[in-house]
Amino acid sequence: MASSINSYGSLKAHHGHIYYEQEGNKSGHSVLFIHGLGGTTNTYQPLVSSLQDFNLVRFDWAGHGRSTLPQKTSIDSYVEDAEAIINHFSLKDITVIGHSLGCLVALTLAAKQPSLVSKLVLYGPIKAPPQPGRDGAKGRAESVRKGGMAAVADTVVGNAFAAQTLKERPEIVSFGRELLSRQNAEGYALACLSLAESRDPEWGAIKAKTTIVSGSEDKVSTPALCKAIAEELGHTKVDLVTFEGVAHWHTLENAKESAEVLRKAVSS
Repeated sequence: MASSINSYGSLKAHHGHIYYEQEGNKSGHSVLFIHGLGGTTNTYQPLVSSLQDFNLVRFDWAGHGRSTLPQKTSIDSYVEDAEAIINHFSLKDITVIGHSLGCLVALTLAAKQPSLVSKLVLYGPIKAPPQPGRDGAKGRAESVRKGGMAAVADTVVGNAFAAQTLKERPEIVSFGRELLSRQNAEGYALACLSLAESRDPEWGAIKAKTTIVSGSEDKVSTPALCKAIAEELGHTKVDLVTFEGVAHWHTLENAKESAEVLRKAVSS
């Protein structure tokens, strides 16, 4: 089945309007999805049809997708976006799903609100980057401000998917390219700068049971990095899962197993 949206719209936040969608069973366990850099609510579209017994809530970051463009963003401001959605739907005891930079947002939220976030599922998580990574993020922001999303879309797509996906699954690659190409260039640039200025969460404040999903061909969130993040969270219960033949867009390249991992995490 496809999505069955119960409600959607734009929620007024401190910097503009945040687009959201809610579907599934409103009485079920609440799952909040946080996309990554260049993503939207549709990053998780391949998963939601098999998760309709849960209360599924998705939103677009400020400056991404269908949310309005602010003057500035940060990891903390994306956390505030998430909190606005949580408050709007009165969510409690939630499982928070993150992808890539969205994992840093999810982890920061979990550290800030440990009594609210009971579980985390992190697809390709990252830490605050070292200086070369910060410089690279600033350079990407400059590129899209000068040349628009076309200046980076194909390079990002080429690095984000596994070799076999790039060769044999053009429909998946095209969807990823469309997600990137339709972004507001300034919103994307602001997110790149948010990455460049990011810091790690307070690891010790995180109480949520966590599942980390790695891709064997992921160049952004390598298996070694995922293991290092699991070690940072060693004071909590952490499950580490690796998808073979998958790179950085786990939910697009391996939707079936991504959904199964999520369901197992929520149900455990």
